[in-house]
Amino acid sequence: MSFTAELRDIHADLFEAFWAHPFFQGLLDGTATRDAVVHYVGQDVGYLQAFLRCYGLGQAMAPTPDWTAFFMDGARIMLEEEPDAHRALVEHFGVDYEACQESRLAPTAKAYANHMELAGHDTLGVLMAALLPCQWTYTWAALRAEREQAPGADHPFRAWFDFYTSEECQQLVVDYRRRTDALAAAAGTAERQRMAEAFADSLYYEVAFWQMAATGETWDRLPARVLGTED
Repeated sequence: MSFTAELRDIHADLFEAFWAHPFFQGLLDGTATRDAVVHYVGQDVGYLQAFLRCYGLGQAMAPTPDWTAFFMDGARIMLEEEPDAHRALVEHFGVDYEACQESRLAPTAKAYANHMELAGHDTLGVLMAALLPCQWTYTWAALRAEREQAPGADHPFRAWFDFYTSEECQQLVVDYRRRTDALAAAAGTAERQRMAEAFADSLYYEVAFWQMAATGETWDRLPARVLGTED
């Protein structure tokens, strides 16, 4: 079993939590609220800026021109194509995409961004393991949605799902996994452990990002678990 396949099996519960989260299910059935979607998009724009910085860190470590091209193409998709998927979400509510972008990352988004950028100061393998869950969870969930309850032509968020089910996005994940598996195979025990931990942490943050969107989490509106007000 490959390194990434093993991680997928170990963390099957987090993949399921990502799928089952009420915010994602709201996107899937079209009932997600305006406030939650706008907050999600505003935060994701900032998070993706951190992701782009990680691509820059990856390019600095790239051992071959092929690796450099990989990071450059990933950045191109993120800059030129992914914004259209976000735009489709907020325009359903009559909100301008540029206007919804937020100036400060919420606690969860900031922690996730910091985690990825820290991985970018480790090895290329650790960085790739930290970046993979973002790509993998979205394409996996979108494909599952397509199989189980495909959004119809009149679905308000159809363009968002279409982006993640596209051949380009699916192939990107295949390439991510192939490269991460190769790096893991060449890594020593200690580095492989750091890669596994980086992957697990990012996967946790993917689920937490849904919760951040659903609760409207900001620095002025922290979740109950932080404030100690949960029953």
